[in-house]
Amino acid sequence: MKALMITGKVLALSFWLVFCAALAKWLGSPFEQLIYLLAAFLLSLHGLQLWLFSSLLVGRSSPWLDRVQVLLFGIFHLYPLKVDKPVEAPVAVTVEEAAHA
Repeated sequence: MKALMITGKVLALSFWLVFCAALAKWLGSPFEQLIYLLAAFLLSLHGLQLWLFSSLLVGRSSPWLDRVQVLLFGIFHLYPLKVDKPVEAPVAVTVEEAAHA
């Protein structure tokens, strides 16, 4: 699973590098507009993820760095941060409860 997350982050980073190349006018005319539209959609989608999952970032040591990474990588940064529910220990039966049973 970790390899999938790293691969996703690498692919997301490569898209943002292509976006930077489009900003530098290294790409042709029809491709630049498509890259701009896709970047706007991806940034709004990652902004929505940031808004929906903001509770995961509250107790982190550097929440602003996490927010930037969510904007860049989206779910590939959020998925490893999911909160595991604590497992409740079974309650030991006391002698008094056993006597009433």
